Amino acid sequence: MGDLLNNRQNGAFDSGRSDRKKDSGLLLTVWSYITNRYFVLSFIYCVFGVIILVMTTSLQFSGYQKTMSEGSKGVARQFNTQAPRGDIYDSSGVLLASTSSYNTVMLANAYMTDKDLNAMCLELSHLFDEYYCSPVSTLDDYFVFDEESGKFTFVKEEEQIRLWQSDSNLFALDDYSHGIIVTFTDNYVKLDPNLFFLYLRNRFSIDNSYSETDAYRIVKIRYQLFQDNWSYQKGTPVPIAENAPDELIKIFNEQNYHYKGIVTSVNYVRTYTPWALYSSHVLGYVGKISQESFATMSTFGYTSDDMVGKGGVEAQMERYLHGSGGIETYNVWTDKGEEGMFVSSDYGVNAVPGATVRLTIDSKLQKIGTEALKEYISEAQEAELKHPEEERKKTASSGAFVMMDVNTGAVLAMGSYPNFDPNDFILANYGDKQAEEQVRYYLGKDEYKDITAEDLPLWNRAIKSMYAPGSTFKPVTALTGLESGKITPNSNTYTCVSPIKIGGWPFKCLEMPNTGHGRLELNSAMATSCNIYFMLLGVDSGIDNISAMAYKLGLGVKSGIDLPGEISGVMSSRETKRLLHKSEYDKTWFPADTAQASIGQFDDCFTILQLCRYTAGIATNKLVTPYVIDSVVAADGQILYKGQKEPVDLGLNEENLIAVRKAMRCVVNGTYRWDSTAKEQFKYFPDDKIQIVCKTGTAETGYEDIRKEYSNGLFICYAPEDNPRVAVATVVERGEWGSHTTIIVKKLLAAYFGEDYDTRTKVTKKDPVLTDYTTSNLANMSRPDDVSDTDDLAG
Repeated sequence: MGDLLNNRQNGAFDSGRSDRKKDSGLLLTVWSYITNRYFVLSFIYCVFGVIILVMTTSLQFSGYQKTMSEGSKGVARQFNTQAPRGDIYDSSGVLLASTSSYNTVMLANAYMTDKDLNAMCLELSHLFDEYYCSPVSTLDDYFVFDEESGKFTFVKEEEQIRLWQSDSNLFALDDYSHGIIVTFTDNYVKLDPNLFFLYLRNRFSIDNSYSETDAYRIVKIRYQLFQDNWSYQKGTPVPIAENAPDELIKIFNEQNYHYKGIVTSVNYVRTYTPWALYSSHVLGYVGKISQESFATMSTFGYTSDDMVGKGGVEAQMERYLHGSGGIETYNVWTDKGEEGMFVSSDYGVNAVPGATVRLTIDSKLQKIGTEALKEYISEAQEAELKHPEEERKKTASSGAFVMMDVNTGAVLAMGSYPNFDPNDFILANYGDKQAEEQVRYYLGKDEYKDITAEDLPLWNRAIKSMYAPGSTFKPVTALTGLESGKITPNSNTYTCVSPIKIGGWPFKCLEMPNTGHGRLELNSAMATSCNIYFMLLGVDSGIDNISAMAYKLGLGVKSGIDLPGEISGVMSSRETKRLLHKSEYDKTWFPADTAQASIGQFDDCFTILQLCRYTAGIATNKLVTPYVIDSVVAADGQILYKGQKEPVDLGLNEENLIAVRKAMRCVVNGTYRWDSTAKEQFKYFPDDKIQIVCKTGTAETGYEDIRKEYSNGLFICYAPEDNPRVAVATVVERGEWGSHTTIIVKKLLAAYFGEDYDTRTKVTKKDPVLTDYTTSNLANMSRPDDVSDTDDLAG
């Protein structure tokens, strides 16, 4: 037992001593490595490597490298540049819309101290005055300083000032109600202009060495930077002046080390020539992109400040006219001035100009048509003033016209009155007071609401308004009767008896109410515009056939013109009546409805463009697609778009068409028995050379008695009779008689064919034969007899 104990003790002792010897050897080995010069050198290299890695990472992510580089040397950056918007020309190469360039002065962040920045802002302010630049300062919209009186003033109502100062993206001041003593150093809204100015001086660190006048100059520029502070801090230049002359731009470029942060660029603004006034509804105008449009167009490179088309061709061809913006590099000197390094740059992306749009419109015809329409309205209003006040009616106030190439569909002239000046929308953006007032009228703001609702100056009546066609629809009824076999070119007589009942409804001949015209053939019926004749023919032909013919000729359907906002109009039909009314009785179609629809009333309502298109169809037996855009050409000459489309063959019997054309020709010449509705109006017109084929129309609106106003006057025609070239359609709202409005057409045709004519008949107010006039809509009137379309005169 004792031996065993001794052995164990000895073994334990020997083992511990052995371990200590091993540990001592290990330490000696480690020490030998550490004291080895190769290990020491390797360790030092590793330490330095780690330090370099840490510092590099810190510079990369802390922004220190950027700050040191930009703050002591110079910085190359970039900004987006505008593309000039494409030009628009008329068919003769007359410029209608273009872009004008102007120089913009911008200020980029050059890491200047407030003291140096304020000093430069003051110098810039005086330079802008000296060189007649236009400072960019929206501060004046809220807060101004009168140097003569030395007074600071808010130019908005208190509520707007509160909202402005408390805007979280701007000053972010706290609003309050009562009981707060406000100072210029606290964070409360300042309703005292003088206190607010002190607040601005303090915010922008403008010391007391500057007078109030100079301090305000500095504030105006500093406010622009502050308003776009996020962009400014990120390196995007902020515009501070526009329309800088080239001489000043040269100074900035030559002394860029002195004017640190100054960047110049060329911007563009839309301009319209005087000719554009006559084509304003075709052209449209441009305005700042809306938030809704930007949400969808930003993916195509648009910015929130872009100007886009707001109507007409400007909107329709936006994708071609806009162009593609570019990227321009720029450099700024920083705090070392001339000794600092100016970083050169030689890269960027050039802006691509918008494409050129060429129209089918003839500006001379546009001017003649617009002025003729305006003159007619003016003379009608003057004539009405001569009547005793109690007898006066609302007379002509607005209208529209379309002239079209019958073979191609090219729109040679399209006018709507009242019109507008597209330049007003541009000038209003630059503070032109008269233009601002005009835009308020165009948009119906405030006191202009009611008058704008009446005038609709931005509304293209030629494609956006629909009118009862009145007697201008009668060629459709005649053609329907011929195509359906109810009449033929050689046998087309009806007896006009007055009064007469058609489908239980009493009607009278308006020219001979007690007897009627008696027997009339198609030519005489068209010449006298006899309602009874076309009512009887329409009822015989049937509403289904009439509706089908109207649709075939493009009435009641969109024409497909390359302009925004076209409406389809309405053609009377069984289905239309079912859709428009609620009660089963009112949904029922009656022969009297057919009688009314046959003379261009009831639910018949079409655009003036549709009337012109259908007239061209009668002239050629083809249905064209109207267009105002001839072509779009890129800067390199590539044709990007062509407007003309192939016409559709109507497939109508040519002999039937000849019969209708001959009857429409009688509207000018009359027949051996009857005078015509337009004969007097064309008395001094060179009809022997131009040979007009036409139809007059006067349609009730249903408001004549209620509003004490005249009916609408319409006119359609094509010319010449043989080898037709152009068709024209016009309307004058409350124009009294369709034949009176022929003055507009006569001037257009004379200009187109290069003919002079005697203007003695320019306003011949002799009443035409009364059957040019059609009565009001019967759709909503009670009926004397419960007669449906199962009667013998079924429609």
